[in-house]
Amino acid sequence: MSRWRDGLRLAVGTLTVLPTRVIPSRGIAGYAMALAPIAVLPLGGLAALVAALGSWARLPGLLTGLLVLGAIVLGTRAMHVDAVADVADALGGGWTPERAREILKRGDVGPMGVTALLLLLGCQAVAIGELAGTGAFGWILIGATVVLSRSALAWSARVGLPAMPGSSLGALMAETLPRWAGAAWTLLAAGALAALGRPAGLAWWQGPAAAVLAAVVCWGFTGLCRRRFGGINGDVMGAGIELSWLALLLVCLVGK
Repeated sequence: MSRWRDGLRLAVGTLTVLPTRVIPSRGIAGYAMALAPIAVLPLGGLAALVAALGSWARLPGLLTGLLVLGAIVLGTRAMHVDAVADVADALGGGWTPERAREILKRGDVGPMGVTALLLLLGCQAVAIGELAGTGAFGWILIGATVVLSRSALAWSARVGLPAMPGSSLGALMAETLPRWAGAAWTLLAAGALAALGRPAGLAWWQGPAAAVLAAVVCWGFTGLCRRRFGGINGDVMGAGIELSWLALLLVCLVGK
């Protein structure tokens, strides 16, 4: 039980601004990755609350979406959106694995990163605003997608996906979970979204389809990064979360 407790504390400290005191180690890293969705339950609640307030105040949908994104960025220290920019620049400018890793570690944002961020955040904001306008279960669904998008970490930490050379976080987290852990979270996400989606006006298939698409997107994205970078690091994991969340939101919008 102590490993599960320490793993949850590591996940909370890594994925949110909430302070925790735990020394990271390979021994608990897998537990942290497996418990990532549970660790961000407060973040999902915050997203749902902001969406509900925006809907109650009858704010324009896009403004509500931007406010939700702002709350999440504050709650995560902007780590994941920064990761999207870094990975986009590295994928776009790195012709060799060595050059791509150099760009990835540099930390500044180039034109590819800016463009990727504008597209990602714009699509997320519009999708959140549309869902928030569907009533109480719309904003509950928004909070649920925030939480369930973190199941992407179970796929990112799967066995067979090595750490990027020179990555400290990648060395800590990579290959700490069996592949069935990601599949288990995908099944849980499918069931949760199916249950929450019907009152929000989603078709019976949309929740499961959203969960499966999010898993496929994360699997394909991390596989691409393995080929381009030689493995994964913290930026790849963070970008995988954001892409998975976008996939969940977009499928939930079909037919709206």
